[in-house]
Amino acid sequence: THRVRFECHPNDADRSGISQLCMIVDKVIGDPFLYNLLFQSQASLNGTSCCIRYLDLKDETNHAVDDPQNIANSVYSASQRATKSFGIETPTYYAIYLLQGQRSET
Repeated sequence: THRVRFECHPNDADRSGISQLCMIVDKVIGDPFLYNLLFQSQASLNGTSCCIRYLDLKDETNHAVDDPQNIANSVYSASQRATKSFGIETPTYYAIYLLQGQRSET
């Protein structure tokens, strides 16, 4: 798997030395032809968290460029399930949680 770690100024880092929660990178790194963003989703224990990459393959809704960033930030900020203790992204965690609920109903 491809891992990205964002080094930052010590004044801007959390206790593990990486970037703060919900940091978004969309300007310098990335694909020059596709709109994409890298998102530091969660705080980490000993630097174990990784960022997630969102790609906008086809925009059928004509959203502004900042809308996906705001939506992603809202999803991560609203979720308070214990994602700090394990390295899984919040949308993935909720997808698994919902699928397990559906599995138990069938």
